[in-house]
Amino acid sequence: AGGGAAVRRREIFIELTSLLDVILIMLFVLLTQARTQTADALSAAEADRDWAAALEQALADSRSEIDGLLSRTEALEAETESARRQLLSRDLVTENSLVLTLSVPSPDSIRLESADGGVQTVSYDWENDNYARNALLAALRSQLNAGGDRTLFLVFQYDRSAIYRSEYDMIREIFNELKLDARERDVPLSVLELDTSGAEAP
Repeated sequence: AGGGAAVRRREIFIELTSLLDVILIMLFVLLTQARTQTADALSAAEADRDWAAALEQALADSRSEIDGLLSRTEALEAETESARRQLLSRDLVTENSLVLTLSVPSPDSIRLESADGGVQTVSYDWENDNYARNALLAALRSQLNAGGDRTLFLVFQYDRSAIYRSEYDMIREIFNELKLDARERDVPLSVLELDTSGAEAP
């Protein structure tokens, strides 16, 4: 009877040992699975952090671009407003002034052009400039009278290599007479010279 009890205890011990092995194996499997899941979770968290950092950088870049666009927009608005003011000033000056261009396309011809497209041509004879003098002075006086009280800008364009000295002197004398007429009428008159050859006046 005593021997039978020992056999049963040995069988119970063997059965417990086998159960313990099974439990240990299950724990190992569970730990392995948990470690894999933990690694996956860490990888996912790292990916989320990288994505969040990329998103934050993209937002920062977008804010920077938006700030730059806003600055450029403000600068363009300021330029537009400045251009609008200048255009208004230019229109005002244009409405209250008369621009005439006197040129010498050839030594024997003088050309008078107005801003409205009017053109008059006066023939010049260096041996007898009375006709050219009278015709040109009359044309300029006519423009002065037609301009009313508007400011008169007279631009004299010539090429010193293609104009007679006597022709140049005659035109300058006519300008002086016109200035006297403008002063008597209280009309501002400005004469501008442009030598298209780039050299000094004869």
